[in-house]
Amino acid sequence: MDESALDIESVLDADFSIDVSFTTTLPATLTAGFTFSPVTVTTESTEVTTTAGATDTDVLTSVVVAPGLSLSYVQYEEEAWSLRFEPNAIALSNYTLSGYTDADGSLKLGLKDYGVNVVLADRVAGEVTEHATGDFAIPGNMILGASYDLDVSGVKGLVAGAFKFEDASNNRVTVEGEVTEVPVPGELSADVAFGLLNFLDDSDAASSATAYRVYAAYKYPYEMEDITVTPHVGLTWQNNLKTVYAEESSNDLMVIYYGDDSAWADTQEVKAGVDVSYLATPMTVDLTDTLTIDLSEVSSPVFALDLTPTVEYAISDLSVAGIEVPVEVADLTEFASTLSMTPHGYITYGMAEVPVTLGADVYYFFEDGEQVDNPIAYTANVSYALNDYMSAGAHLGNEVLDAYGYLVGAAELTELHWYLYLKAEFEF
Repeated sequence: MDESALDIESVLDADFSIDVSFTTTLPATLTAGFTFSPVTVTTESTEVTTTAGATDTDVLTSVVVAPGLSLSYVQYEEEAWSLRFEPNAIALSNYTLSGYTDADGSLKLGLKDYGVNVVLADRVAGEVTEHATGDFAIPGNMILGASYDLDVSGVKGLVAGAFKFEDASNNRVTVEGEVTEVPVPGELSADVAFGLLNFLDDSDAASSATAYRVYAAYKYPYEMEDITVTPHVGLTWQNNLKTVYAEESSNDLMVIYYGDDSAWADTQEVKAGVDVSYLATPMTVDLTDTLTIDLSEVSSPVFALDLTPTVEYAISDLSVAGIEVPVEVADLTEFASTLSMTPHGYITYGMAEVPVTLGADVYYFFEDGEQVDNPIAYTANVSYALNDYMSAGAHLGNEVLDAYGYLVGAAELTELHWYLYLKAEFEF
């Protein structure tokens, strides 16, 4: 409930369900997994035009609430290998066969004693056409991938490859290697990928495109009593991924929900920094920093800096106060015009006598060398725990959130908003 009274948008969200997973073990080593949803809500909408020339809009025309049972997997195991079917893609790696790829069914052969997996994924399962065409052809719209779990002399990782086939003129080959653990002090991670895509261009002429990615990162924390110093370096060099892996990049949830395509964008950069953490109870002081050198234009590299100092004080076991100052400089050569920072002070106060928690936050926005129109955002919260499962509370503030719920600015104080809420959480 807020200043516009009760907000009841729908009785049930369209994706509301309660899932209970279980596995049925059949004779020998054949197992199957199912997901039972006691409540599954499906909706159907119809596109209508309200007035002549108006933009078409979807109108909810039906809501069906019914239980549902779906197959999660079927697997047959022997001592050294397993054969597994899943009605979706099984991830080998990001660029071979992954959750980013649209696939309606996949079959996996795993050699457990040797760390080898072979996967065949069908990207259009259920589309049946006549097979007696008189022409010989490789089945289209499939991906064949294989991976090997690397574990040699303390070096652990993955080597993978895949062949994606739509038709004779549209196919892709990918090889990739990842290192997740090496027998050296500190933490090292690295991966290398190469992809070759064959396709028909706009004039139906045979064409091809290549993509590559080279990534490496290393950090080593030095611990000295109350102080921890962590130097870190990184390298990212990638090109043409969004062309060769168009399907995967368009299905990446970071791209869909947050508009963040940095994992796929052309990048040539080196990063380095030294993070410092100081703990002297009840005080904690942290400093994280990263200097990024963008080498996309070798003749004029761009130097950027991300810096966040944080100071936090534990008032009690239930209460804490702190301040953080994220600072971003997009180009150090133009420091004054590319400086952005958002100081954020916060306090959370819990009462031991009663189950009440108070909270307050203050943000200040300074972007691209200038104070924004409404630079200060205030929020205040109070919550009361009715029991271990239910709580009620209130919120007051002038903060502005983006479509994904992140605080990105402030409104005028005359636009102060508030709401009350009742929340229940159950886990079983």
